[in-house]
Amino acid sequence: LGRHLQRRVHGGQSCKKTTKREKQTVRSVSSCSTMKVYQDLFTGDELLSDSYQLSEVFDGAGYEVESSMITKGSVNIDIGCGNEFGGGDEDGGVDDSSAEEKVIDIVDAFRYQQTGFSNKKEYLTYIKGFMQKVKKHLEDNNPDRVDVFMKGASAMVKHVAANFDDFNFYMGESNDPEANLVLAYYKEGALAPTFLYFVDALKEVKF
Repeated sequence: LGRHLQRRVHGGQSCKKTTKREKQTVRSVSSCSTMKVYQDLFTGDELLSDSYQLSEVFDGAGYEVESSMITKGSVNIDIGCGNEFGGGDEDGGVDDSSAEEKVIDIVDAFRYQQTGFSNKKEYLTYIKGFMQKVKKHLEDNNPDRVDVFMKGASAMVKHVAANFDDFNFYMGESNDPEANLVLAYYKEGALAPTFLYFVDALKEVKF
């Protein structure tokens, strides 16, 4: 039903929606408000939607989202001949489980591209410049958020730096190295990563 079709849990409602990238119409299964999609502030890459459960962290400067592993590519082809030609099951299905692929739902849905840094210093050089870019945008467009962003984002960066080896880094679909990087780490015992986003580096769009 589409790359972004998810069960909406943020905001206390449950419905199914798609983003602008969808090419087919999906009927909502319940009455609900418009869906929120969060784009990269500078590139417009779609990075997140409120189909996922968003939790505020670092005094409201960050969003934290837990992902899930999903299976893609599993196909059972019914050729309508039972076992006449062998290799199928009793119902005539041909198992194509070899094509299955385990993927992270958020990475797959928003086409993230994994990237990285050679060392912590390289990351800190990038993030210092990026934070100044966001700060300048806030000063021009939303000055009340400057202090909140700088305080919370600084704490978030310190946390990432202190645990640098535990983090993976992703770019949006445009692969712009100067844009917002999505951070990911594994909580203890988790099978899929938790993602971190800078709230003020996202632009909310309603569909």
